Amino acid sequence: MKEIDVQQQPILSAKRTVQIAMTGVKYRLFRAAVTVAVIVVAMAFLMNILTESLIRRSVALSAREQIDDLHRVDQWIARLSIAQSPAEIIAHLADTETSERYAGELAALMRLPVGQISEREETAAAANAYLNFFKDLPFGRKRVLVGRAEGVNIFTRLAAGAQFDQFTSRLANMKSVNLPSDTAGFRAFLDGWPDFQQFLAKVREAEATAVTTIQNGLEGRSLSDALLEAGGSFGDVIRGAGFILQDDEATALAADIERIQNTARIERTINNAGIRKAVAAEKDVLPGDVTISLIWKIVGSKEKAAWFLELMNRNDADTGTLDAETLAGLSSYRANEQLLKRAERQTMETGGGFLGIGKRMTWLALVSMLVCAVGITNAMLMSVTERFREIATLKCLGALDGFIMLVFLIEAGVLGFVGGVGGAIVGFLLGSGRMLLAFKSLMLGSLPLQDLATAGLISIVAGVVLAAAAAVYPSLRAAQLAPMEAMRIE
Repeated sequence: MKEIDVQQQPILSAKRTVQIAMTGVKYRLFRAAVTVAVIVVAMAFLMNILTESLIRRSVALSAREQIDDLHRVDQWIARLSIAQSPAEIIAHLADTETSERYAGELAALMRLPVGQISEREETAAAANAYLNFFKDLPFGRKRVLVGRAEGVNIFTRLAAGAQFDQFTSRLANMKSVNLPSDTAGFRAFLDGWPDFQQFLAKVREAEATAVTTIQNGLEGRSLSDALLEAGGSFGDVIRGAGFILQDDEATALAADIERIQNTARIERTINNAGIRKAVAAEKDVLPGDVTISLIWKIVGSKEKAAWFLELMNRNDADTGTLDAETLAGLSSYRANEQLLKRAERQTMETGGGFLGIGKRMTWLALVSMLVCAVGITNAMLMSVTERFREIATLKCLGALDGFIMLVFLIEAGVLGFVGGVGGAIVGFLLGSGRMLLAFKSLMLGSLPLQDLATAGLISIVAGVVLAAAAAVYPSLRAAQLAPMEAMRIE
């Protein structure tokens, strides 16, 4: 019998293998373009979602301090006018960002060591978590669990043994409702509630005393007028009452009050007939079409601001301490204020899901990836069907199953990379363009470049992985194809 010499199977280099795969792409360019287009659409959708969510989150974070500044006057007026509710006291003590300062302020108001206030923060955090739990409950379930009780009155109601037993039995029947802790932990909290409630009452009493001190220091002025001197004598009155008011905050508070009063002066001009007629003539509109927004647009430049101040003087309108530069700056500040308020509304529900894109959009992205995978699988199966004779020829020349699979996977990976890059670019342009229209200068000042680069990399990798995963079955089918069977197929 003739001896058959079976030699070691030659293995092509990685470079040559890639060249063969790229040749397949080149000779089937139209089908490859269709596959790339499917990947581009899917990755563009993913990148668009990531871009919008990352920019929205970045705008929310960067604008938070500015938004807080917008509410600074309102917060101080409320703080100096009335004692806070128990729920507000709990929320302040539970807020890790402000609890240290608030604890120091309460210590000054109540004439107690700071440590005695700080040791209440853990209880306040638990109370705040339970309050948020009851606040988020649907009305019907809340009524079943706690009746008509609201806020901290819920704790007072449930502290009674019979009411708590009824609460736990009804809660056990609501499988989808979960307390922030187990029932034993909630029971322990309720046992300590009477003591904490007494503490809250003492806090409110101390705050009421401080508010009375503030009222006595007004000397017949309104609180807003008195706050113009927050950096001077009235600031000393605030500190003397026990409130913490730092020098830089006092200066900013006085500036805010002055800005608010100057804004009111400008907006009152809408009721001045002479000014309305002059503005209407300037803009060539009817006096009835003159609006506050139109006036603010006019005074955006120094020249027009000077003209408007002169107009106010001619019509006996109060200009206060306004000059042209201040008025033009006030117009710019108001435009930014409107932008911040709009950003606050639009970023209110930012967060949750993958990279903060939200659960709904996360599911939409996953569905788009599934559709993309189906499209790629179909395209690769068609590619296998078209290349039966080519596959058979390669096998006859000695190509192993692993080599056939590798060629198809490399081909899919290349298409996935090209589609991922294209999708990342298209998605970024669409997402950033939409966010630019929504947030304007706020977006430009808080563009999260590093996060966006990471999102782009995720989109590219997702395109490659998705294409390679979708090509596994078609490539396996191609590799298992019998050479003689493939050669018979036309």
